[in-house]
Amino acid sequence: MPDFLLKSHRPATLLVALATLASIVSLNTRGLTRDYSLEAFAASESDAYRDFRDVMEAFVSNEFAVVAVSGEDATSDESMARVATLVAEFEALPQVQRVTSYADVPALVRTALGERVRSHPLFEDTLVSRDGKTMAILLQMAGESDASETAGVAAGEVRKRTVDALRRIVAEARRATPDRRIVLAGPYVTLIDMYDYVDRDLRVFSAVAFCLLLVTLVLVFRRPAPAVFAMLASLAAMLCTMGLTSALEIPTALITQMIVLLVTVLSVANCVHLAVAEDEEYARAPFYDWPERARRVLRRMVAPCAAVIVTTAAGFGSVCVSSITPVRTFGLLMVTGLVLSLVFSLTTVTWLARARRPAADARAPETLTRCLKSLALWVDARRGRVVLIFALVGAGFGAAFPRLRFESDFVKNFRPESEVRTSYEFLEANLAPTGSVEVVVERGDGGRIVSPESVAAARRFGERAVRECAPVCKALSIADLLTLSGGATPATALEIDARLALVRRVVSEGAVRNFLDAGETALRINLRVSEGLNVDGKLALCDRLDAMASEAFGAGFRIKVTGLYHFYAVLVAELWRDQFRSLGITTAAVFVILVVVLRSLKVGLIAMVPTALPIVFCLGAMGWTGVPVNMTTAMMLSVTMGIAVDDAVHYLWRFRAALAESGDYHIALQTAHGSVGRACVFTTAVIATGFWILTLSEFLPT
Repeated sequence: MPDFLLKSHRPATLLVALATLASIVSLNTRGLTRDYSLEAFAASESDAYRDFRDVMEAFVSNEFAVVAVSGEDATSDESMARVATLVAEFEALPQVQRVTSYADVPALVRTALGERVRSHPLFEDTLVSRDGKTMAILLQMAGESDASETAGVAAGEVRKRTVDALRRIVAEARRATPDRRIVLAGPYVTLIDMYDYVDRDLRVFSAVAFCLLLVTLVLVFRRPAPAVFAMLASLAAMLCTMGLTSALEIPTALITQMIVLLVTVLSVANCVHLAVAEDEEYARAPFYDWPERARRVLRRMVAPCAAVIVTTAAGFGSVCVSSITPVRTFGLLMVTGLVLSLVFSLTTVTWLARARRPAADARAPETLTRCLKSLALWVDARRGRVVLIFALVGAGFGAAFPRLRFESDFVKNFRPESEVRTSYEFLEANLAPTGSVEVVVERGDGGRIVSPESVAAARRFGERAVRECAPVCKALSIADLLTLSGGATPATALEIDARLALVRRVVSEGAVRNFLDAGETALRINLRVSEGLNVDGKLALCDRLDAMASEAFGAGFRIKVTGLYHFYAVLVAELWRDQFRSLGITTAAVFVILVVVLRSLKVGLIAMVPTALPIVFCLGAMGWTGVPVNMTTAMMLSVTMGIAVDDAVHYLWRFRAALAESGDYHIALQTAHGSVGRACVFTTAVIATGFWILTLSEFLPT
């Protein structure tokens, strides 16, 4: 293999350059497939996702946006005129199915009935605040199945364009009425906010991270050649990975940034080990010509570099067991990028050897090397105490595992001062929360669901949910719709049919479809729920609501609890379970690979210790500091193991070779510390530099 790589380095380099150029052309002409849909973010094979999609399709879409207008008197004629203008602009947007506001109520009725109308459940805290100073415009948006019917435009792109249009309308309204506060929020908008933050991070931080990596490499090597080699090889691997996603039209909107950074950083780390090996070969025999030095580097490094990539790929590939589509895509693309990085680094390392001119004398050992060898002696003399210290520290971090908290509050992904967060806090302070739990009820025999008994049961359940479940702030059901014109809840089937016909004629069919499906075989009860609970608390709340609904409707009905509030909680819990499952697969795969590569069961077990400890430290740090587990941080387990195993493989490989050369354990330990230990320090500096810049992101999970 080394001789083959050496002989073919010119055509191989040309192929790498052509592949990179083709990827750049594809990225510039075709671009990346930017799917901004909910499907791209949360598509899952779980029952919770199927239930959520079924409800979205059976009823009027529960995807909504909210525009709130606040002033001294939101119900004044001037405010109503402003709201009416906004409503007309929103209604002109193709993806807005229905616009509801307090301005829909005729002026004569508002004047005559006043507080009686405002206090109706469909209006109070939903469309107008109790103090009358804030009015909401509720925008019912087309679901993604409807949006996908737009000719030639993907559903996610339709969402992106629609949200951009909503923002333009709101921005113009703010300029026209600077004395009023106008906010735009809601799940439909927040999903795009998240994608926008990630896109912005990709543009800003990727460029900064590349510059920091280059500077770090120059500083640690004190010459440009290793830095240029590492950056070119890693950039080629990253660009080819992204070019492949462009050519195959793989949606990567949410995971693009992590793929770009991880492929680049891990590729650089691999190149650092090759560069350090080239340094050592030069120091050992500075008068060798470049082909011989390159051959020695390749002969020494092909196997450990391949083992590192295989074990790291096993770590990332294991996330493909996840039931969540974007997570599986992430795993597959990371494996692709890592394989490309191995091929590119090994085929171009020859140029690094060519870039150096032989000198009369080898360089004297640098300070870092001397310090690492001294550390080896110090540790060797205190092995028992060092093991005890690590065991105690590991136990201390492990003790924090029960303190881990699981966060599914989508708004908590943004910084407290961000417009997304402040808009949501404003809505929750003045109107009903935007969190939504949907309780769907069907008859066991599949018959018509509407009856005096079911309407009364829906009202009883909603009132009890608000009364007994603190996070539930409001409940809306068909009972509220049927009392829109006043009067008590209808007591006969004939009266129900008459009122439904009146609502359909006076309001719209869409108003009915909020609570009844097209065949009138299922009804939906909408619960507006505040955030604040962790994942376990949310799931427990939904279980309690399921039991309460079953009790209210009786044995002849089927109950299904879903909605974004429930689904996001299930998604985080599901992802966390998937991560532990993938961690088990990764651990087994990495252990087998280590045993095979290192040809020793004992050494394979030893290598798992420094591979597993960082996971314990990271989880413990999250527990002690209160960093929540969410959709992004849950993937930390595989990333951490994928990075940690690299140094373990390289170190033990070098230690075994040094032990074979010297036959003395103490000498081998110093040799490994002074050679690959130096590379480990460098790779740690490079990786930490690459990730550090992301702490400045506006998107908190990043």
